[in-house]
Order: sequence, then structure tokens, then C-alpha cells
Amino acid sequence: MSTEEPKTDDASVSRDDVRAKAKKVNARIRGRKIAKRIVITVVIVAAVAAAAWWVWRTVAPELERDVVTPQNVTNDGIDVLGLLPEDERPATVDDPIELEIYMDYMSPDAGDIGTELLPQIYDLLDEGVVTLDVHPVSLLAGQSNGTQYSTRAAGAVMCVVSGAPEAFRDVNQVLLTEQPQLSTEGYTDEELAQIAADAGAEGVNSCIMERKYASWVSDATDRAADGALLGTEGVQLGEALVLVDGELYDGSLADAGEFTQFLLTLQSEEYFGGKTEEESQ
Repeated sequence: MSTEEPKTDDASVSRDDVRAKAKKVNARIRGRKIAKRIVITVVIVAAVAAAAWWVWRTVAPELERDVVTPQNVTNDGIDVLGLLPEDERPATVDDPIELEIYMDYMSPDAGDIGTELLPQIYDLLDEGVVTLDVHPVSLLAGQSNGTQYSTRAAGAVMCVVSGAPEAFRDVNQVLLTEQPQLSTEGYTDEELAQIAADAGAEGVNSCIMERKYASWVSDATDRAADGALLGTEGVQLGEALVLVDGELYDGSLADAGEFTQFLLTLQSEEYFGGKTEEESQ
């Protein structure tokens, strides 16, 4: 008696093979998707961490730092004559013209003041014809690709004013006449410290590197922007402006001749305006 072996169901085997292969393919696809998600997640986490580090490095220090008031400052301004030793200060005329300059070190107009007006102003200052108060401000702090250059530069100047006042004029002039382009990162803290050192300012490196007066600069800018400027009527803060005896000079900041003529006219009017008609003849 012969026995017959059971026939193999070829169709069933074929379906099982297809299912097995499909499972393997699906597993590989799921693995790739999971790996892709992991990579994307890692990239996002890294980007968030980098952004958080940048905020901590550039913004948080200014928020957390205590406000320290610089030395040699009156009404948030720098009395340029007052920075000189008493025996080196020139005698002033009876009624000198009072000049005040507000300037952001990133402002092109402030650069014009430094290049065109300040050399003549310094000559008049040394002759005792005018007085000069300088107010560094940081209105353009947000226009330096995140480096807060306006605030850092003004803070560096205040370090010089506090620690090496005799170097103020030179540092101030370099920052204005060799000014970074608007909307660039500006000088680094290290470069600001080197500019100060090259101008003869000793002992201010750590002050600049630590941004000691950055918070004060921001607060002083807010005070100046909050209403009319000190001693003026209706004049609002700008990134570069000159006040003459409390009045806004609205001439060209890039024309030294026009500015000088304005001062001479004002001085003449004040001189003759204070005389009687008989004395003027």
C-alpha cells in the first residue's frame, strides 16, 4: 500500500514570502523615518541651544549686571574741559558759548561731527571761547548684527573717561573718524580695548572687556530720550545732534565752515545784544 505525501500549497507559500518581504521593507522604511526624525530633532535642539547661548553671551550679561555710574560725569555728560588737570585748563571768556553733543558711535552723522566739526570745536575750547559736554548714546544698538556695538563703544569711552580721562579726545576721535559701517558688527571688545591702549589710556582694559558701563549707557540713553533734552525746549534725542546754548543747531554736520560762521554770528549777536545802543556806537 502506497502512501501519498501531502501536496504543497504553492500559492500559500508565495503569499507568506510576500508578507515577510513586505514586513522587512516596512521595517526599513520605519527605521529610516525614525533616524530622520532623530537627526532633525538633534539639529533643532542644537540650533535652540546655540541661540540660547548667543542670548546669554550678548544680552543676559547686560540685563543682569548692576548699573555702575562712571566717574567724571555730570548730568550724564562728559565735561571735556573738566577732564583736564586744573592747571592745564584754559581760562574761559566771561560768557562762553555752551556746546553739547549727543552722538551714537555707529551713526554716520556722528562720524561727520568727529571728522568736520570737532577739530574746530577743540580749537575754540582750548581758546576758552566755548565749553563742551559730550553725551555718548546707544540709539543704534540694534543695528550691529546683534553685537550691541553702540552700547559697547559708548561704554568703552566711559571706561576711558573714568580711568584715563586725558585720553578721551584721542579715543573719541578714532571711534568717530575710523567708524565701522552701519549694520556691521563694529569693533570687538578686544579691538576697543586696543584702541584705548593705543591712545595712551592705561588701566582700562578690564573695564572695557567686562562692559562695566554698558548698563549705564543704556539707562542714560533712556533718560535722554524720555522727553526734551536737559536745558532745551522741545528738542528730542537723535543719534547725532549739536546744541548751542540750549538750541538745536540745524545746519550741516559735515560743513565746518557753516558751523563756524553760525558760532561767530551767535557770538556777535550775544555781544552786541548785551550792549546799549550808545555803547554799540
